[in-house]
Amino acid sequence: MLNKPVTLHDDVIINTEQAALLLCTPKNTLVKWRSTGENAIPYIKIGRNVRYRVSDLRAWLEAHSRV
Repeated sequence: MLNKPVTLHDDVIINTEQAALLLCTPKNTLVKWRSTGENAIPYIKIGRNVRYRVSDLRAWLEAHSRV
């Protein structure tokens, strides 16, 4: 898909593996959260494929940051 690593500053749609890397979270945790609704990270279904908008991940991180 991309030749360079994805960062939280990019405005692209990424797969579960890339989202897990950005969030420093195991891929299986994201799969579990999707199936249970836990943590409600927005995602997109394209057929059987699951994708995440980097902007949604960034917003989710901001909403869940504690100072």
